[in-house]
Amino acid sequence: METTLSDSNVSALESRLGVEWAAIRRARRESATRRSELTSLFADLHSSDTGLIVFGSVARGELTSGSDLDWVLLIDGQSFPDHKVLEQDIERRLADKRFIKPGTSGVFGRMVGSHGLVHNIGGEDDSNANTTRRVLLLLESLPIGNRDAYNRVRRQILRRYLNDDRGLTYGESRIRVPRFLLNDITRYWRTVTVDFVYKQRADNDEKWALRNAKLRLSRKLIFAAGLLSCFLCHLDPAAAEAREALEDGKDVAPLIDYLDRLLALDPLEKLAKVCLDRNVRPETARAIFDSYDGFLGILDDAAKRKELAGVKGHPDLRKSKAWREVQNVSHPFHQALVSLFLREDSALTALTMEYGVF
Repeated sequence: METTLSDSNVSALESRLGVEWAAIRRARRESATRRSELTSLFADLHSSDTGLIVFGSVARGELTSGSDLDWVLLIDGQSFPDHKVLEQDIERRLADKRFIKPGTSGVFGRMVGSHGLVHNIGGEDDSNANTTRRVLLLLESLPIGNRDAYNRVRRQILRRYLNDDRGLTYGESRIRVPRFLLNDITRYWRTVTVDFVYKQRADNDEKWALRNAKLRLSRKLIFAAGLLSCFLCHLDPAAAEAREALEDGKDVAPLIDYLDRLLALDPLEKLAKVCLDRNVRPETARAIFDSYDGFLGILDDAAKRKELAGVKGHPDLRKSKAWREVQNVSHPFHQALVSLFLREDSALTALTMEYGVF
């Protein structure tokens, strides 16, 4: 996820529409600066069996002033006691530089082995934490330093999704949508929405409005981009050779290559690509990106972010101007996504109805 402003789909969409999304541009610049800081801070991490992986706003190119840093130490090799020392060293270095810690859920801020990510897809051993790490490793992650372990694990996860998808490789339909992958992305989204309600009860509504704002916008963006990644396997002319390899020889390797390249784009880049390439009305594209630009502007305003973090439950919502601003951007964002998937591009609508509903 290292697209620059000058050659990005988002920048091309700005030019086509004659607009400039200032908050998105600012967040991308700040994200690039933060990534450079992290690269310098961990320049001595060279092992091909381990990798420092960051998630969240830094990986998505959406860094705002109050963003925390979600990370894992990915282990793809033999297990050594020194890995715990390395995990603690990463935590110490980040704390010394005053990076904001990950949340207390335990999903991030720790070492994670590749075995569970690759092999535990579904079943009792596929915990919420494991599902979250695996799906976000595909949809919003960025390696710091040596990429070897990161590249291997991502491709092996994709291989699991595609090899085990019998309908994809042996089905008679000429539609090539990786349903196993799509279903897991959908499951992740539904898990996030259910966990939101769990957290409001478990945490006594702490940070309810801030969490809800992210659910309405950044979490929904990740899900939408994940669906589009699956649908583009069938719709994108650049995936034609991969589709032919599936039909002719049941070979998933070219589709792994295609998805690996596509998933290297951050979520906004994937949305912009579809708005540029498909039959998407300018008004719909404007609504998606205008709304998201407004959302990032809210999060980057320290006073508004603090206000949202302090709102507990519905009685406080009526008094919050920041919350009304969230509503003013989240409603058009949602409606524009509905239009994108269900009302404008007939091929995208057909795939959404066929694969995204049942």
